[in-house]
Amino acid sequence: MATRQTPHACLDRIKAGDLAPVYFIHGPDAELKASIVTALGNTLEEDLRPYNLDRQQASESKGDLRRQIWTLFDLARTVPMLAPRRIVVLLGAEKVLGALRDADGGSDELEAFETYLKDPVSHATIAFVASGDLDRRLKAVQLLEKHATTVVCDPLADAGDAALWVKAEAGREGIRIEPRAVQLLAKLAGSDIGRLRAEFERALLFASGDGIITEAAVQEVASGPTSRDPWAMTNALERRQAGEALRELALKLDGGEFPLMVLGQIAWFVRTKMPPQAVGAALDAVFRTDLALKTSRGEPRVLLERLIVELSG
Repeated sequence: MATRQTPHACLDRIKAGDLAPVYFIHGPDAELKASIVTALGNTLEEDLRPYNLDRQQASESKGDLRRQIWTLFDLARTVPMLAPRRIVVLLGAEKVLGALRDADGGSDELEAFETYLKDPVSHATIAFVASGDLDRRLKAVQLLEKHATTVVCDPLADAGDAALWVKAEAGREGIRIEPRAVQLLAKLAGSDIGRLRAEFERALLFASGDGIITEAAVQEVASGPTSRDPWAMTNALERRQAGEALRELALKLDGGEFPLMVLGQIAWFVRTKMPPQAVGAALDAVFRTDLALKTSRGEPRVLLERLIVELSG
């Protein structure tokens, strides 16, 4: 039966061991989506994760995308090893959902998809995680919204949400924040959750010893670039000059910028500057890098360098 959960309510339920059989996770906040995926994996004992946690990346081939549904369900139906549950995660789910359509109005894969959603196995959880835009006219999307637990990771859905988000994050961090600092952060980021999160984290770090984030602190970190031009890296990416972008990345990291902050700027570039036809694959690459950074799957500098090379084509 379909339910909707906020990201934080979803995380609380997962940490309490109350997992849904199917999740439909989408929205622009890559960090929230990554947190939910990580939380699902953390319900398994670390030594048993290699046997019971399967992360799948959507294929680039339409034919393979359709067949990928069978793989997902085969994985889910496999009995877990020494654990009560299997976790199956599909990243880039919008690609698979888009492939589950047929000019005649149906397909074996779509029928199998609907059948599974109506009667999922009890020993598995499948998380469909979308990293790009969704077409809600698609039957597969409608089926997920009807039968799965849907989690929309979009804290900036309305114009005033940026300020509310900043206040809530400050409360969670146990730090005071000046009203003018709240407004400045909201103005800097607009509706870009990636940039808002990065700007807030920079201000939080800067003010960590003071117990309060002031407007002056926000101005200091927002106007304190670590290279000659704070946008030099993304400008080089836009020109597809990988070497120059890599040099600017090095300046940022050597100047003390946190990898996740750099990734937030790259995500902004992907969403706002890349050609529309390239955005989906590029966001998939950003999301993969985000997960790798947060799960310590490689040296941050190397992960970001690989991402820049990939985005440079």
